[in-house]
Amino acid sequence: MYRGYRGFTIIELVVVIILLGILAATALPRFMGVTDEAHQAVFEGVTGSFQTGVSLYHAQWIAQGQPVPNTQILNFNNLRVDADGYPYGLVDRSSGTSTVTTSQDCEDIFEGVLQVGAPSVVDVAALSNVVGRTEDFVTVQATPLCAYYYTAETSLSGATVPMVVYNSATGAVITSTQVLP
Repeated sequence: MYRGYRGFTIIELVVVIILLGILAATALPRFMGVTDEAHQAVFEGVTGSFQTGVSLYHAQWIAQGQPVPNTQILNFNNLRVDADGYPYGLVDRSSGTSTVTTSQDCEDIFEGVLQVGAPSVVDVAALSNVVGRTEDFVTVQATPLCAYYYTAETSLSGATVPMVVYNSATGAVITSTQVLP
């Protein structure tokens, strides 16, 4: 005879199920927004890092006595510099101009300024090509601006996505949003 062993009563099981239901009902809404908040934090972190990288690049240019534009600065990721000391593409791809001329320049700036461990980025020719991409950021160029669309959260047609805009002529980095076509 197995005395001392007994199972749960139906009332105990119902009480536990009700308590778990109450906990789930109160906790679930709290965790539903965590993904959106995480994407926002990533976007803000990348934006801040990008602005800091551009500022550091410019500061190094000043510290080195403002060397000649369109030349490599102390192997600083092989980026070209304009007359004001802001990066605008790779030295190897110099087009003879002192401004961003292609979306590839924008991709090079993003990767060069953020360096190792940066989110993925790809250049596309037009905004219509952003839809359906799986990279973290997609860049489109509009001389002298580079627009970086954050597509890690969504890249669906009609979606509003955050974007970082870099002005290679002034070094300004601003944020905005864009509705995808």
